[in-house]
Amino acid sequence: MNEFIDEYQSIIAWFVYIGSGLIFSLFWWRMTRLVAHRGWRELLRGLSLVVIYTPWFTSEAHEHLAPATVVVLLDLMLGTSDNGLAGALVLLLVTSGMLVALIGRRFLLTSSHQEG
Repeated sequence: MNEFIDEYQSIIAWFVYIGSGLIFSLFWWRMTRLVAHRGWRELLRGLSLVVIYTPWFTSEAHEHLAPATVVVLLDLMLGTSDNGLAGALVLLLVTSGMLVALIGRRFLLTSSHQEG
């Protein structure tokens, strides 16, 4: 059993992390139902998904992935900045992609409502 865990510990850790992220996401979806404005609700939901599920490399060797927020926070605490800076840039790019998708969705929905 120990050999199995040693060999697949990264995969096991990701399954646990994704499962926990799914549980938190479901909880967050229910909590954001209380937000009346649809735009703010979708923004809060999108930001939580970006923060939870954006992966980044843990080292320059590019062998293992970890959540980008964890990589950034760990590099800030340890005082290194190479991986943390790249992880922060990835978070920024994914967040801007999410914002573009939400804005595009908003324009598509308003234009379809105006035509009909």
